[in-house]
Formats: sequence, C-alpha cells, structure tokens
Amino acid sequence: MIRKLSIDELEPGMEVVRLSSEIWEHLPFLYTRPGVLQTEEQIESIRKGGYMHAFIHVRDPGESMDRKLDRLVSERGQSAPAKERVPFEREMAAAQVTYDNAMHHARRIIHDVKLGRKVDYEASVQTVDAIVDSAIRNPDTLLCLSKLSNYDEYTYAHCINVAAISVVFGEYLGLSREELVRLGLAGMMHDLGKTAVPSRIINKRARLTDSEFAEIKRHPEYGCDIITRQNTFEEDILEAVRDHHEKCNGSGYPDRRTRKDISPFARIISLADVYDALTSDRSYKDAILPNKALAIMYGMREQDFDPNEVQMFIKCLGIFPSGSLVKLNTGFYGVVYESNPALPLMPKIKIILDEDLHPIPAEMVDLAAAQAMGNRDLEILECADPAAYRLSLKPYLTRKG
Repeated sequence: MIRKLSIDELEPGMEVVRLSSEIWEHLPFLYTRPGVLQTEEQIESIRKGGYMHAFIHVRDPGESMDRKLDRLVSERGQSAPAKERVPFEREMAAAQVTYDNAMHHARRIIHDVKLGRKVDYEASVQTVDAIVDSAIRNPDTLLCLSKLSNYDEYTYAHCINVAAISVVFGEYLGLSREELVRLGLAGMMHDLGKTAVPSRIINKRARLTDSEFAEIKRHPEYGCDIITRQNTFEEDILEAVRDHHEKCNGSGYPDRRTRKDISPFARIISLADVYDALTSDRSYKDAILPNKALAIMYGMREQDFDPNEVQMFIKCLGIFPSGSLVKLNTGFYGVVYESNPALPLMPKIKIILDEDLHPIPAEMVDLAAAQAMGNRDLEILECADPAAYRLSLKPYLTRKG
C-alpha cells in the first residue's frame, strides 16, 4: 500500500516509493528519491530542502508478514517473471566492494559486542542497504562471493553470507525494500549470541558434551537479549534472531516452536543459515557442493523447513547455484555465472578448463539461449569440487574476460 505523507509524518525505516519523473511537474515540493529513510538527520535534511510530501510504502495492516510470506511463496510457485538485471561482470566489482565493506562491519559489530558496546545501528542499516541494492541489481554476484570467503574468517563471513542469501531469497519472493532491509539486519545479527558463549565451546573441534551443547543452544536467547538492549531494532528482527534455530516440526531450540509460531524472517534466515553452513569450509570440515547441500535441505522438508519455502529457496538458487564448478558433457569445465530459475538445468556459464583441467581462453555460454537456437550439444553433467583439484574459482569470478 502506498500513502502520501507530509514530511512531518516521516520516520526512520519508512521507504520512499520510486516514481516517474513526470509527477514532479504536478507536485513540485514532493521528495522523490527512492529508498529507506535511515535517520532523523536525513529527514531533517529533506525538510530543510523545502520538500513538503513524500509517497511512502506502508505495510497493509490487514496482511501479517506470515500471511504475506505464504502468499508470495504460493505466487512465486505459479510463475517466475523475468527481471532486468545488471550484467554479472559489470556488477561483480561493485558487489565485491559491498561484500568487503560488510565484512569490515561484521568484525566491528562482533568486536563491539564482546566489549559491551552498542551495535552501530545506522552503520548496520547502511551496510544492509548496500547489500539490498546489489541483490536487486544482480543477486548472483552476492551468491558467488558468499562461496569465496576463507574459513579462517568464518565467524564474520557467516553473518554476512546469511544476510546476503536471505536478502537474495527475499528479493526473489518479492518482499518490499523496507522488508529486505529488516530481513538483512536480522540475518547479520542472527548469531550475535555466540559472543556470550565461551570460545572454548565455540571453537571446540571434538564432539560437544551435553552441557556444552545446551550452552550453544542458548545463543539465540543471548542474541535476542543483546539486540533488545539496543532499543533500536524492530520487533520482527528480535523475533528472527530468537527463532532462527526453531524447526517446523517443533524439534528446534530454544522454545521448540512449530511452524505456525516461528517468525517469517526466521524461517528465511534458517534456510540461508543451513545452506551457508553446509557449503562453507571450516577448520574441522570441508564444504559440501552447493547442489548436494540443496538436496540435503530438500530432504529436511516437513521436518526442519516448510516444504513450499525450501522448494522456492532451491528454485531461487538453482540446481547449479552461482559460483559452482560444473563438468560438461564435452569433458570441459565451467563456472556458473547466473542461475536460470525458469530453466534450472541451463544457467549461464563461463567455460574455463579443458578435460585435463588446463586453463583455456574463457568462453561465456548461455545454455538456455544456445538451446533456443538449436544447439543441444552442450549440457552440464554434474557439479565438481574445486577443492579436489586445488582450484580457486575466485580469479574466474572476480575478473573480466
């Protein structure tokens, strides 16, 4: 729902609607720069600029977030309208800056919380706002970058990866920009409670004792307490942090909530959390291939995850998610650049290695376009593990050509 509000009615967190330029001719004192209003200072600056009104996205009070998520998942399952995206290679450089800045902010958040300081809310909003921008321009770049982080920085990278993957999925479903920012904030903060768990437990490589696992299971409560004391985070963010380890069948923690009582943002973050954990290298385990991780998650439907939501999550990421190394029927190898939700077996790929894993001049191929033109000679056989070949995909994903 869209409403015209006076500047005096504006509040941080409201989202200014994107409008056509012609409307300014009829409403010359209308503020039209789209985006989420982040601070009172920003609103005061708008007021001093002489603006009198703005059109704002207002959540319909008749539709709860839970019902909206159900509706969006249902609608997305029936159709997948194509969206205009910034080309992958053009967006990747900007996405890398966004990701690096987000990593820096994650380190700062965790450092501040460990010292008992408040989280910088405004800087967190700005960080997530940039992630949302990148997800809208081309979500595949963020998905690729989430797979390139070093396990030595897993604590920080996991916070950013979960935020980014959650936002990508939320954008795919059709959440509003304001909702995407709050979802991204919840993803970024979801594991803050681990700062209150002894590091000897967090970093333990051996099997946890029952008492140690019981302490780990308290981290959602610890995290909720930490951000509640900030007095700046919205209620749905608190609920998401509290519920992100709850499971649809009631076997999760800390409160054994069932699907109907788990917050909508938490259900999205739970999917992103598990996917990133499965596909990330850790000091005590190797990453699982993305397509196998998604197959495992599909097997968790009706237990850990809502079946419709996990199916849409898989459709969003694709059978061969962006950043995957794939083996082709020619024997050559390529890296997936962009997924294709409408035709999941035919993403855009860059062919980079011959059958002996020797580098070759890179060739970009849109498998769907090639098939549409009658070329059915090229297809993906399977995902391959770059670690098994001691191969780093980062140079192929972050440079042009």
